[in-house]
Amino acid sequence: MKPLFPFAFALLLGCNAAGPGFRGIEPVGAEVEGSRFLIRVRDDMAEVTRINPEFPARFGPIAARAQKAVYLETGCIPAWVSGDPAMMVMGLSCDGRAAPKQPGGSVLSCEIYDAFVTEGLGGTAAVECREG
Repeated sequence: MKPLFPFAFALLLGCNAAGPGFRGIEPVGAEVEGSRFLIRVRDDMAEVTRINPEFPARFGPIAARAQKAVYLETGCIPAWVSGDPAMMVMGLSCDGRAAPKQPGGSVLSCEIYDAFVTEGLGGTAAVECREG
């Protein structure tokens, strides 16, 4: 059990670290329909980090709950969301202003299923990804 402790500690520290553009912003905690989030807002953008385990962690339902959490916290409408089930970035429409444009590029949406963790840090998982 001792060899796993440093890894688990590092994982816990990393779970609530801010991404680029959101460092230095104190997060606000929120919970919507059983999903718990840390929300950081800078100007018309929000970064949302999910801080509770969920399986299966499907992007669609988690993103919808994250958007509700951001709206309840800020009063701004999340016009778009990108990211994955653990960390998302949202463009916000506040006070009638248009949201910033969503960053371009190819986006993959992936879901993990049939995960199996062996003793230690090993394991396997099946992943299904699609564009869009």
